[in-house]
Amino acid sequence: MMKKQAVIYELLQENNGFVTLNQVKESGVSYYTVKKMIGEGKLEKDEPGLYRLPKVYIDEYYSIQHRYPKGVYSLETALWLHGLSLTIPFEPMMSFPYGTNTKLIKEYGIKPIILRSNYDEGIVEVMPIKGQAVNVYSVERTLAECLRSIYKIDVQIIAPAFKMYARQNKINYSQLFKYAKLFKVERKIQSYLEVLD
Repeated sequence: MMKKQAVIYELLQENNGFVTLNQVKESGVSYYTVKKMIGEGKLEKDEPGLYRLPKVYIDEYYSIQHRYPKGVYSLETALWLHGLSLTIPFEPMMSFPYGTNTKLIKEYGIKPIILRSNYDEGIVEVMPIKGQAVNVYSVERTLAECLRSIYKIDVQIIAPAFKMYARQNKINYSQLFKYAKLFKVERKIQSYLEVLD
């Protein structure tokens, strides 16, 4: 048993103090060992299949991503994760592919957006906490998508986001206009960029 626990401790060390059940199984250790370690107070369970050392903090966004791996953080939540918003999203927004059942997702407190198309377009990883990567749409896709009138994103959130983006001195015009065209918001993007010039 001690050898099996040593394997888990090694995995925990490699993963900044947390481990998934899949990683445990891949290492050849059974769930019984994990259960025993939880019972002894050596491990704590955050989500089904996600475990951590008692003193390790698991970011809420990472925890949600683990629960809903197909979800991609989008719109206001993506702005927040990219550092382009000072408003912490009350209800995390995630996009899912068409056909996803949203009942449990909504019950969990997530605002799901179901996409018939372009779900896979522009997914990047960000790390709110070291070693805890989450899927989020790229900055340029997020800025363009937030301008779609269907989402009714407040101008008080969008305007500062464009200003913060411009302050980073990394405006990617080709990507911005690619997504502006995709979401049919070219005029809106143009007017925001003109204000920044």
